[in-house]
Amino acid sequence: MNDRRRVSIEYDWYGDGRLPPNVNLGREVYIDTAYGFAPFHSERQTGLVMEDASGAYDRTSFVVGAKGVVTVGAYTVLNGTYLVCNKSIRIGSHCLIAWGSVLTDTWLDNEASVSLQARRRMLLAAAADPLRRLPPIAEPQGVTLEDNVWVGFDAVVLPGVTLGRGAVVGSKTIVRESVPAYAVLVGDPARIVRYLEPDDTDEKRREALRERVL
Repeated sequence: MNDRRRVSIEYDWYGDGRLPPNVNLGREVYIDTAYGFAPFHSERQTGLVMEDASGAYDRTSFVVGAKGVVTVGAYTVLNGTYLVCNKSIRIGSHCLIAWGSVLTDTWLDNEASVSLQARRRMLLAAAADPLRRLPPIAEPQGVTLEDNVWVGFDAVVLPGVTLGRGAVVGSKTIVRESVPAYAVLVGDPARIVRYLEPDDTDEKRREALRERVL
């Protein structure tokens, strides 16, 4: 599954199971169905990268616009996740993203601030597009999740946010601002309730491996 030929998912229930040609998969990547790529419209040379042993489970959806690029690190699990990308979503390695969660680089804080003329232009552009793609009406801002981030179910990560390494986002939390490494945050508005010990460093990993061998 690592070449540039168009990949097909064997025994897929959706269509012919073929993924878009600009999806680049590493070794041992798992994708349960091509259904999640129905709204994938990236026109970039590489619109999605999923690194070794990562996975997209339970109909994870890639809602990617023409200029969007999504990168998923090694050993990361997307479980029923909804990714809305018109610019950039970068997810590190060893992340766990739970069902119902949304990562989006495009959002309107106040829909009333968008003029009728702007809405009309957007709808006319969608009507003229054979794929009926709705262009982003707000300026996208990239989203970044560093390594070993956990995001609970039904949480929402909004544009421009960076979640630092080892951060944990509680279920149904709405994240509007960037979060430092190893922070645990909950609620809406999100608040940091504690910090975790950094036990996922290379040194700690080597110690754990040594203990396992012994």
